[in-house]
Amino acid sequence: MAAEKRTRHDPRRDATRIALIEAAESLFADAGVEGVSTRQIGAAIGSSNTNVVAYHFGSKEALIEAVYRHRLPHIDRRRRELLDQADAAGTSGDLAQLVRIFALPFYEQVDAKGRHSFARFIAGLERSGMISSRVLVVSEFPETERLVARMVALFPGTPPPVVLQRLRLSVGLLVNALQVIDWEKKPGSAEADDLFNMAVVMAAAAIAAQLS
Repeated sequence: MAAEKRTRHDPRRDATRIALIEAAESLFADAGVEGVSTRQIGAAIGSSNTNVVAYHFGSKEALIEAVYRHRLPHIDRRRRELLDQADAAGTSGDLAQLVRIFALPFYEQVDAKGRHSFARFIAGLERSGMISSRVLVVSEFPETERLVARMVALFPGTPPPVVLQRLRLSVGLLVNALQVIDWEKKPGSAEADDLFNMAVVMAAAAIAAQLS
């Protein structure tokens, strides 16, 4: 009976885990990974248990992976949907279109406060030098890798690591644009749409730029 209780689905436990994941996402976005303690994450959800993060995740590194797994399934599915649409329309050979497919799910995702929380989380990881943690979950999200491979294939004369480095820098541009929207524009407004579209064009141009 005790074993049965331990394996039984517990909605309260699931709710606590999600609350911790979303609190960590927001706090890491604002202060970077090194600027946030596990106690602060627990306190952010109103928990008096100073070990609540360790109980549910074990470490901040595992919590970072949990944020990925919380947000990326939908983002990956959305990219597949958009890429399939572009294939059907015959536009998937256009770099700007591929960059838009990559970025649009970031733009569409907002938290309860209307902010682009996952994009801001990515920016926080980059500031903390921990963006490489993404490789830990790469194999779980094949549609994103398929999309990235399409972009790399558009530059047959350029070594793939160079294209990937340019994509990384361009993601920084896109994420910064979403932060500007969060603080200076009304998300979902025509102004926000215009800024996002401009960022997509700029990101595509940055990836394709010829270096002397």
